[in-house]
Amino acid sequence: MLTNVSTSSETSTDVNASEETSGESPSLKGIKLSLYAIIFLISVIGNTLVCVVIARRRRMRTVTNFFVLNLAASDLAITCICIPFDIPVQENHYKWPYGHVLCKLLYPIQTMAMFSSIFTLTAVSLNRFWAIVHPLRKQMTKKHASVVIVVTWVTCVLLTVPYMMVLNLDETTNYCGEFWPRVEYRKAYTASLFALQYLLPLCVITIAYLKIGLELRTCTSVKSGYSVNSVLHNTHRKEARKVVRMLVVVTLLFAICVLPNNIMWLWLDFGSGESYSKFWDTVAFTNIILFANSAANPIAYTICHENFREEFKLYFTCDPKIFQSMAESTITYTRSRLRSLTGQDKSVGQTADYSDLPVIDEILVVDAKETAI
Repeated sequence: MLTNVSTSSETSTDVNASEETSGESPSLKGIKLSLYAIIFLISVIGNTLVCVVIARRRRMRTVTNFFVLNLAASDLAITCICIPFDIPVQENHYKWPYGHVLCKLLYPIQTMAMFSSIFTLTAVSLNRFWAIVHPLRKQMTKKHASVVIVVTWVTCVLLTVPYMMVLNLDETTNYCGEFWPRVEYRKAYTASLFALQYLLPLCVITIAYLKIGLELRTCTSVKSGYSVNSVLHNTHRKEARKVVRMLVVVTLLFAICVLPNNIMWLWLDFGSGESYSKFWDTVAFTNIILFANSAANPIAYTICHENFREEFKLYFTCDPKIFQSMAESTITYTRSRLRSLTGQDKSVGQTADYSDLPVIDEILVVDAKETAI
């Protein structure tokens, strides 16, 4: 929850407290704006590249990458909505320059994107848990992943509706803030946000990855009932570890970057935050940490998994292979689509779908058309 002022009809936070941030030194302001600029550029370029790579490269269109694509879209939403709009508000001593409609929409959209990020991380952790711990059972397909993503966004919207309802623009003071009928409702919503947007999902994710780690560590042979070459099996396990390691790093980045901002709002509603003269300066600093998470994720993909690293390298070096691959992908898809419309073999020219095969989940397929991750 990234709003700047919280008020109630019974008790009111001093909306003028934020004006005390006017004492910010020029050097500190310069550092803050520089950090915002760096985070914005890295996040926009990195997450856009993630979206392009997954959307345009057939070998990257896997179940897990569908979730990564949604995570990148959420990061782009946070970056493009938070940073450009928040900076003028902060520089104007938190007076709202955008009007009543954006007061109702801007902060809720940011909150939706945060919900989407953590729910996506939860969904992908459960998907990896199911694929690795229960490989013989039916696995999630791309269609299932798409449904999960849609349900995730619908849930995000529903959870943000109360927030949207209480946000209003005070025309007297020109502040956009929360106006709750009772202070208890505000506290209950803040606690609910912390639980649903941070605490509970991270507990689920932690349990899932602990079980995955235990399975990968103790599993020395494939589940009974399915025999496969031990070398291939070891390769599968190695690929699974790489992907899980990347997802764990991304989850840790989220947990570390989002926690300070949550602490500030809990302090405001359940402690003495409003009496601290530099409270809003501190909130601005925690916002920078929070926004940095969106820039850190593409870097984590690059460092932790060679598939993304190779694809990014092709784009940054303008390798002709990338354009050749795009053309082949378009031709193959068109041919396949035309055949399906005429009732011919729909599988011709399409990427093999291994999601229903036992043990070999799409994340574990090696040297196939649809590569790992």
